[in-house]
Amino acid sequence: MKKESSRCLVLNADYTPLLIVNWKRAITWATRENSNIEIIDFYKNDYIQGSSNKRYPIPSVIRTKVYYRLNNQKVNFSRKNVFIRDNFTCQYCGIDMSQSALTYDHVIPKSLWNYKNGTPTNWTNIVTACVSCNNKKRNRTPEQAKMKLLSRPHAPTKHTKYLPISHFLSKIRHDIPNEWALYLG
Repeated sequence: MKKESSRCLVLNADYTPLLIVNWKRAITWATRENSNIEIIDFYKNDYIQGSSNKRYPIPSVIRTKVYYRLNNQKVNFSRKNVFIRDNFTCQYCGIDMSQSALTYDHVIPKSLWNYKNGTPTNWTNIVTACVSCNNKKRNRTPEQAKMKLLSRPHAPTKHTKYLPISHFLSKIRHDIPNEWALYLG
């Protein structure tokens, strides 16, 4: 079995990508009694060698028979999700960078934050910033630092770009299996 064939794309009932699982899990889900999973496609040039030299196809794409709603749900607050919300772009200078080159910035610094309003580390007070802009702004508000925000920070709603699959696909963008191409657009 080839390494590329070890992953299986999972589609929602409407054929939108949900996640990626190991081929063994895909087979287990699809063969359970009363399964809500159907195998859509197999890898064309790969198989599992069984006993008596029997060859079994490896699933490349499976689909849920039940639709899982993703919209209007809350997105967990995390550094990575802040970067995704801001499209990996510094919200002060507008330069897009890799995740490793970015920081996040408290729009209203912690030292100026009114803790009666909760924690300063939240969706509406954090933006993506490059190291240079974060250092330039220091412990001041954007107005005090004479720096303009490109967009106002907000709490996003659930969207496919926040799914782990999106980040994974961006990493393997040149090694995406041909069997997945039809479903990824």
